[in-house]
Amino acid sequence: MSIKYTLNKLKRISEIKTANDIKQLSYAQFPGTHCPLFGVALTAGYIKDLCILIIGTDECTYYTKTFTLERSNNVEGLQDNFFCLPVNKNDVVFGCEEKLKNALKKIDEKYSPKAILLVTTCVLEIIGEDFEGLIFNIQNQIRAKLILVHTEHFKCNSHIPGIERSLEAFIELMETMPIKEDSINILGHRYEGVENTELIRLLRSKQVDINLVFPSSCNIETIKKAAQAKLNIVTDFTALALAEKMKNRFGIEYVYFDKYLSFERIESCYKHISEKLKINISNEIDDYKSAADELLHSVKPVLEGKSFIYGNTPMLAFEFCSFLCSLGMIPKLIMTRDLYTNDEKYIREINELGFDPFVTRIANIMPLQQIYDEIKPDFYIGHENPMNLIKKNIIQITLDIAAKKLGFEVPITVMKMILTSINNFENMKKVINKEARHAAL
Repeated sequence: MSIKYTLNKLKRISEIKTANDIKQLSYAQFPGTHCPLFGVALTAGYIKDLCILIIGTDECTYYTKTFTLERSNNVEGLQDNFFCLPVNKNDVVFGCEEKLKNALKKIDEKYSPKAILLVTTCVLEIIGEDFEGLIFNIQNQIRAKLILVHTEHFKCNSHIPGIERSLEAFIELMETMPIKEDSINILGHRYEGVENTELIRLLRSKQVDINLVFPSSCNIETIKKAAQAKLNIVTDFTALALAEKMKNRFGIEYVYFDKYLSFERIESCYKHISEKLKINISNEIDDYKSAADELLHSVKPVLEGKSFIYGNTPMLAFEFCSFLCSLGMIPKLIMTRDLYTNDEKYIREINELGFDPFVTRIANIMPLQQIYDEIKPDFYIGHENPMNLIKKNIIQITLDIAAKKLGFEVPITVMKMILTSINNFENMKKVINKEARHAAL
């Protein structure tokens, strides 16, 4: 017997007050969300002269190792610096202190890392293995600095906490230092090529020194010197907790400058940075904004009145949808992992523009495919099987490239990608129709 999924299970965006209000179409999720261990792997692999030791069941260690091997082969600048310590039933019953001590000694002696990040997983966390105590007892026998991250997937529903906890853990390596005026840290950027972003190009043109880009371009020594920066610029919400800790411990102020699409938010962030660093960038901001405005005027007539589903992208779900709504687009369904910083404000903006779409949990593609005919969107924003969408006459837009940008180049890139996706879709339909005619002959 086939199951029929309907939108009736879901709540409208106006009804979303807490994360518990975000429902899913089915109890079983496919493909499902990643666990925090995935978040650790996404983050820690960038950091040079660091070794990461995953402590857990065979499944956890194998999963992490295979992912990091593939990623290090495909992404420039990444390394396979992950080690695995599989635990068995004897370790669970009697503890794994000696096993852990021997593994750390081998890594320390053979690879001489500056630091070792220990990552614990669910089974050991559920039984309450005291890793803080183990590290305290072992540290004087290991030259590398030991730091710890708990993944605790049984307490959460995505990989995001793994990223946040990984970033926070490295404050233990930071040292109090004299402040270098006109210097900044970039916190939370997890993509290569940060030096090519609009934000960094502009700051460097004003002789602002980039002290640290964490985690995408750093090593243990640069992390140690993080506290000498005048200002932290947080480019992803997962680094906000670290920025707060650095503010409390070292007195470093921060500006939260995420991958925004709203022109007003981007301009406000630039102005806050210029005030904190006492630099004049007003002319550059005007030029950037003018270029974005010019493109906006040509894109808006194309998109006005078109509907969309928002799926899995690297952007801020509700902020992104608020921007599209401001262009006159109609949100039918928004997928999201959770409620995050400022989401309440973005939700209010969508409502104030007159829209009240359904909201559901992300990473549940299979049930969603049943309701495409009911929703009938013009666009699907995010990752899905493109052939499934083409059959339903839905244009797909993926935004991975835009996630690497910072500043006005984010909305500019997104708008260009939307126009490109429309053209590609029309061309693909022509090819499919031509092949269908040939097949019919």
